[in-house]
Order: sequence, then structure tokens, then C-alpha cells
Amino acid sequence: MLKMRLAGVEVPKRRLNDRYNLARPGTLEVVETTDQGLHRLVRLARFTYGESGKYVDTLFDVNLLWYRDGRMVLSGFERSKVDMQFCDYAQSWLCFVGTEPPPMPEGR
Repeated sequence: MLKMRLAGVEVPKRRLNDRYNLARPGTLEVVETTDQGLHRLVRLARFTYGESGKYVDTLFDVNLLWYRDGRMVLSGFERSKVDMQFCDYAQSWLCFVGTEPPPMPEGR
């Protein structure tokens, strides 16, 4: 999975998968659940990665934008906690299905 936004701001296409924004291998799960903060049903994408699934990124109100040749883009919003308050911001994930992410381009 490769995040296409940082704190809601689009990462320029030339910076996707560079040394500062690397794709991570992991497991993707999409579920529908009740969100206590939003008080409604929400479709969530959970991406688990790291040793023994140590880290989890969550995308709320997830939508599939496109799927082609083993790649797909999911969009929604991420939630972070800042000064004891939640902050929601736009996010898109580029996911490589059934394959390892492409290697970092040469010369970067």
C-alpha cells in the first residue's frame, strides 16, 4: 500500500514511491461496522503491516476508485489524534494486489 496524500495534501506523482514515500507490504481488509464517533455504519479499510501485524492504518468511508492490472485506488478519510482531539483528512491509497510493491526507481 502506498499513501497518496500526507495530512490531506496530495503527494506529487513524481514523489510517489520515492525514498521518502515507500510502499509497504501488508494485508488489506474491508469491513462495514458501526462507528461510535460518527453514530452510523461506516465502511472501513484496514491495512495491517510490520512484524506480526504490529501496525494498522485505517481508511474511513472507503470507496474503490479503480482496479486494473493488479492495482487499485481506495479513497476515504483518515483520522489522527492531535491535542486530545480527532482530526479527519482526505486520503487515497494505491494498493498492489497479490504482488510486491514496485522497487524504488534508480537515481532517487
